[in-house]
Amino acid sequence: MAGIFAGMSGLAVGMICVLVVILALLVAYFIRIHIAYRMAVNRHRDPLGWALLSFFVSPLLTWIILLIAGDQK
Repeated sequence: MAGIFAGMSGLAVGMICVLVVILALLVAYFIRIHIAYRMAVNRHRDPLGWALLSFFVSPLLTWIILLIAGDQK
């Protein structure tokens, strides 16, 4: 790893590491939103509404609500 960051200050390396962690967390969050979207599609519910609920509230809470609500006929 030292070769990649050779010549960079410690502050710059730290900032890059923080940005990488933030990006990884954002990707994980959007994957969870996508899972809620797919769960809604599989249960014949409005996927966009459930994805938005997942985005603004909580993906985990949305999953639980979708599991309890079940399939819409």
